[in-house]
Amino acid sequence: MRSITTEKLDHLLAELETKGIDLLLVNDSEMARTTHLQYLSGHPTDALLAITQSGETCLMPADVPLAEEHAEVDHILDLINFQYSAMNALADFVKKSVKTSSPVIGVLSNAPFQLVLNLQQYIPNCKIYQKPREIGFELAQLRATKTPLELDRLTDVAHLSNNLLKDIRRFAQNASDETENDLAFYVMKRMRELGADENAFPSLVANTDRSYQLHCHPYATNAPFNKPGLSIIDFGAKLNGYCSDITQPFAFGTISTEQQKMIDVSLKAYDAVMNMIDIDVPIHTIAETARDILEGAGYPMNYGLGHGLGLEEHDAPFLFPKPTDPKRLESWKEQRIQEGMVLAIEPGAYVKGEGGFRLENDIMIRNGKVEMLTEARIEYIS
Repeated sequence: MRSITTEKLDHLLAELETKGIDLLLVNDSEMARTTHLQYLSGHPTDALLAITQSGETCLMPADVPLAEEHAEVDHILDLINFQYSAMNALADFVKKSVKTSSPVIGVLSNAPFQLVLNLQQYIPNCKIYQKPREIGFELAQLRATKTPLELDRLTDVAHLSNNLLKDIRRFAQNASDETENDLAFYVMKRMRELGADENAFPSLVANTDRSYQLHCHPYATNAPFNKPGLSIIDFGAKLNGYCSDITQPFAFGTISTEQQKMIDVSLKAYDAVMNMIDIDVPIHTIAETARDILEGAGYPMNYGLGHGLGLEEHDAPFLFPKPTDPKRLESWKEQRIQEGMVLAIEPGAYVKGEGGFRLENDIMIRNGKVEMLTEARIEYIS
């Protein structure tokens, strides 16, 4: 079943009409993955989706039985009937369903160049819409607020993640010589035992030697997790296609004055922005509040304060300060907190040689109120 509502689909179709786009194509393949396919059709992976300006939908999947089970579209075309070619199938659909002989086709920004070349070959009179970022922006705006079904699914994955958080804390409290990899493997196994589909992303596990890295590489090592200092695990579960994203921080043993300062300033920023989040508050002002607190204490905020959650662990909206670069300002649009948004908030401080501290929790705006979905907190373990 697709995530998009009829109301949101009508909005998208109106945008296609305004932009003069006769056909929107969404391609998900090994060359270019996008969850827009699942959002718009319900089909999870490996297919070409076509949506006409009038709202007729056609799916050309690699796996027809899978599509018949999950997709909510008008047509499912079996590629066996088109010499195993999605382009042949698309050309046939365009000929039957698009009224103009030279259709304007919109593709997403991540569409492979080969797809564009194929369109020009199989639909010779077509024109490619030249502003794919505009299409992506419209889809992001639709996905920034969640439907009641999506809110329920995000609540479910948060509940699972909270149970996993308890297990992670017990693991850390009882750790002796367990490694970062041990914790990463444990989380992967335990979340599936709790019912998750899979990890939302590979867990980032770092002791105090590596936690200063925003996204540690490699994701986990054979180094001990409980080395004295600041350790983190940044993890997420996926359930029914929807993602959580949480960072649980630990302070092991005796920590330095600088490390305690990093904790205190990060928590000050965290509390300040949590108190700000409310309906109609400009998102950039929330991010700027965290930035000012962190930078005022000497810690640069060199990433966004947070992001939306949904079919991806990094979904719209994105919580960044207002840009100052004139070029970026040309395309920047103010966004405000709205009913139905689900956000991950993650301020932190990082110093090489001291480690890193980040607290990340997921929240939901529902019925005009802010709901805390997840329960990460600083854990001191002596």
